[in-house]
Amino acid sequence: MSDNLYIQTKNRVISLVVYALLLFLIQWKVVATGLTPNENAIWAYSGFASLLFGSRLLNPHFTPPADAATNSFVALAAIVAGSLVVRGDSWEMTLIWAVAIFCAAICLASIMVLLVRVHVGIETRLWVRAADRAVRSLGSPSVIFTVLILACIWLFHRTRIDEAFAILTAWAIIVVLRPVEAFLAFGNWVSEQRGAVHTEEVIGPIAAHQSPGIVLVRQLGAGSIERGTPLVVVDNNGPWMLGVALNYVGRDEGNLLRVLTARLPDGLKNRMGKLPDTRGTAMALALRATSDELADVPAIQWINRLCGVVVSDTSLDYVLFEVTDERGLAEGRLVETRIGDFRVIFQIIEGLTREDIVQQKNTYGYARAKARKIGRWDTDAGKFMPVKWLPSINAPVFLLETEDAAATADAIGQFPNTGYGVGMDMSAAVTHNTAVLGILGIGKSYLAIELVERMIAGGIKVICLDLTNQYAQLLAEFLDPVHEEARRLALVAAGEGGAPHQNQEQGGSHLQFRQEITNQLRAFLDPAHQRFLKVINPAQFEVTRQASGMFNNNANMATLTPTEITAIISDAALIVCQELGMTDQGRVCLVYEEAHSLVPEWNSVVAEGDKAATARSARAILQGRKYGLGCLLITQRTANVTKTILNQCNTIFAMRTFDDTGKDFLSNYIGGDYAGILPSLEARHAVIFGKASSCENPVLVRLNDRDAFLAQFRADHPVPPLPAPPGG
Repeated sequence: MSDNLYIQTKNRVISLVVYALLLFLIQWKVVATGLTPNENAIWAYSGFASLLFGSRLLNPHFTPPADAATNSFVALAAIVAGSLVVRGDSWEMTLIWAVAIFCAAICLASIMVLLVRVHVGIETRLWVRAADRAVRSLGSPSVIFTVLILACIWLFHRTRIDEAFAILTAWAIIVVLRPVEAFLAFGNWVSEQRGAVHTEEVIGPIAAHQSPGIVLVRQLGAGSIERGTPLVVVDNNGPWMLGVALNYVGRDEGNLLRVLTARLPDGLKNRMGKLPDTRGTAMALALRATSDELADVPAIQWINRLCGVVVSDTSLDYVLFEVTDERGLAEGRLVETRIGDFRVIFQIIEGLTREDIVQQKNTYGYARAKARKIGRWDTDAGKFMPVKWLPSINAPVFLLETEDAAATADAIGQFPNTGYGVGMDMSAAVTHNTAVLGILGIGKSYLAIELVERMIAGGIKVICLDLTNQYAQLLAEFLDPVHEEARRLALVAAGEGGAPHQNQEQGGSHLQFRQEITNQLRAFLDPAHQRFLKVINPAQFEVTRQASGMFNNNANMATLTPTEITAIISDAALIVCQELGMTDQGRVCLVYEEAHSLVPEWNSVVAEGDKAATARSARAILQGRKYGLGCLLITQRTANVTKTILNQCNTIFAMRTFDDTGKDFLSNYIGGDYAGILPSLEARHAVIFGKASSCENPVLVRLNDRDAFLAQFRADHPVPPLPAPPGG
C-alpha cells in the first residue's frame, strides 16, 4: 500500500469514528427515547451507521451494483420496520410506501444489472449501460440513506424541533460539509510541507522531450547549472527519472538546459519532498543525494568523459554524435556508446559544424562528429569483435580515457591515446599480400622492417629486394655478413660476361644469373636451412641479355634493369615454392622496397622490357599464394606501381599521401572517409585495413616506435642464431 493510500484510509477511519461519536451523542442527549431501539433510533442505527460505513469505508469513491443492491435492501428493511408503528390508512404510510418502492426498485435494478451484463469485454447494450449508471448513482450510500433519514425525520421527529434540527445538522455535517476530512487533509498538507521542495530547488519546467533519453529544461533562475549536476525529472504522467545536466542549447523564455535522463536509483525518490503544485507540468528539480547514492549511476560517474549524444543519420557502420564537450576530441580518438548489452567503440574520422532550430526559430550552433565503428573489445581474445547493430538516438557517447601507448609483442600499433592495440596475422599478410603506401619520410620503411621481423618470428622466410640498402643495416642481426657477401659475389659473377648465341633468347648472362639465383633460393628456402632473411639489391648486378641476332660471331648486349632482375628473382622464388608443394600458411615473402621502381605500372616503365618483366613478377605473385608465396609492397607513388600486384594486396597500410590517384585508389579499400584524412595524417600514423588486421573495419593507429618495439618484441622473440650451411 502506498503512503498516499494509507493516509487516505487512515483519514476515513478517523472521520468515521468522529462522526459516529457525534451520532451517538445526538441520539443519547437530544432524542427523547435515548439509546432505546425504537422508531426514533432508525435514523441513527440504520441511516447514519450505514451511511458512515458505506461512504467512508466500503464505497468512498464509487458504488458498484452489488453494493447498491446491499444499500437499498438495508434501507428497505429499515423503512419496513418503521411501518409497524404507523397506521395503515394514514398519509405517513404513503410516504413509507414511496421510500420502500424507491429502495426496492434500486435493489431489483442492481440485481438485474449483475445478472445480464457481460463479464468480459465492453457492454454495448444501451439499456444495460443506462441501468448500470442509474444504480451506481442512486444506490450510493449518500443518496439511499439521505432519503431514509429525511423520511425518518418527517415521520418520527417532526414534532420535536430540537431533534429534527440536530439530526438535519448531523446529516449536513457528514454528507455536505465534511469538516473532519477537511481538517485532516489540511493537517496532512502542513505535515508534508516540512519536507516540501523549496523554490530554489526547482530548476524549471520541461520545455521539450527529445525522446528517448534527452529533455530540454526551461531554466527559471539566472544562475548557471554546471555540467554533470544531478537532477530529478518529475512527471505526474510518467516515471520519475534521474537527470544529468549536459549543456545549454539556446533560449526560449529562459535558458534551455539539455538534460540526459536515466533510471532513478531505488531510494532516491524517497529523498524528494512534496512537490509544489505544477498543474500537471513536468519539472526538473535539484537532487539532494550523496556520492554513495550515485555511485552505481554510469551517467554520473562517466560525466567527465561524456562528449556527446547520438543524433540522426547514424548507420550500421558510422555513429554521428552532437558534441557537448570538445575537450580531448581529435581525429583518430576513440569514443564508446552502448549497443544493446555491449559497450561498442568507434573511431572519430570527421567533424563538422551544424545549426538547428531548437524552439520557436531559436537556432543553436554546434559541432557534429562522425566516427567509424570498430567493435567491442574482447579482453580474452585481445581484439575487437563485431557488433552488427547501431546505437539508439540520444544515447550518450563517451571519450575513451587516455592511456600511454606501449608497444606490445602482438600489436603493430595502438589507437591514438589509448592502450588498445591492433594485431596482425603475419601468415595472412604474406599469403594475401600487403602494401605500405605513403609519401617519403613518414615511416614506411621502419614499418616494413618491423613487419619483416614479425614474419621471421613467425617462421616465414623473407627475401628483401631493396634498392636503398636500408634493410641490411637495420636487420643486420639476422644476416651473416661473410655468408651474404659470398652469395652476392656469386651472383655478380653469374651476371658477368655473357656470350652471344644463335638463339637470341639464350644470349647474354641472364640464364646463368637465373640459375644461380634459383640455386641460392633453393638452398635458402630449404626447411632445414635456418636462415630467414635474404637481402638483394637488384641495382647491384650487371646482367646482360642479347638484344640482336648474331653477326660476325657478335651481337648487341643490353643490361637488364632492376625491374627485369626483380622478375628473375620473383620467378625463381615461385619455382622453388612450387617444388616445396602447396600450403595454406605463409612460407616466403618477397619485399618490394621502392616498388614503383621494381614493379612499375606499364606507363611508368624506364625501358620497354620492364613491361614484360613486371608482368612476370605479377604472375609469380598471383600464382604463389597456393604455395605460401606472397609479397610486401612499399611505395610512395601509388600511381606508378603495377595495379596487377597492388590490387592483390588484401592488407593495406595507408600513410600520409597527397596525390589524387593514391587517394582514389585507397578509397576503394578504406572508404572515402578515411581516404579523406590521409593528407593530414601525422608521421608514424596509418590507416590499416585488410585480412591480416585484427579489426574487421579500417582503423587509424599510431604505429610502434622502433626502439620501443625492439625492446618489447625481442624480449619475447630473440633473434635466432645464424648457422653456416654449405650453400644458400
